[in-house]
Amino acid sequence: MDAPDKRTPVNDPKGDAPKEDLTGLYDLAIPLGMPISVIMDMVEKFDVDVLRRNAKVDMTGTAGEVVERELLVLRGDLETINEAKKYMFEALDKTVNKWDERKERYNAAYQARLKEIAEEMKNSTEDPSEIKPSDLIPPLKPGSETP
Repeated sequence: MDAPDKRTPVNDPKGDAPKEDLTGLYDLAIPLGMPISVIMDMVEKFDVDVLRRNAKVDMTGTAGEVVERELLVLRGDLETINEAKKYMFEALDKTVNKWDERKERYNAAYQARLKEIAEEMKNSTEDPSEIKPSDLIPPLKPGSETP
């Protein structure tokens, strides 16, 4: 984390805002792909400003090429930024764990549906080439996110 010399507030995309004293302020760059729910939680939970900042980033898949990107950053005092950073990665871990749990539930439902379809195909005189991909998706139970 470093104290930047230039800032662009989210509500001032052209950077026309007057320069201000940034002494004692630090930026926490939000990693690309961070869920918006985590970012919103951080903004509500911590006393930080949300800003855009240009930075040179080594992007995956660009063979080591460094590209300039506009990043979302949170700006605040060092203690707040350190707390926000810790919170961000803990919240990301929780979010990913929820995705993993959902993946396991969906996979179990999908595997069960494949078994049902295999059984139906054994007992059917229908041509298997006529089965549509949508036939493989189990119907949702009313009021549920999972099949």
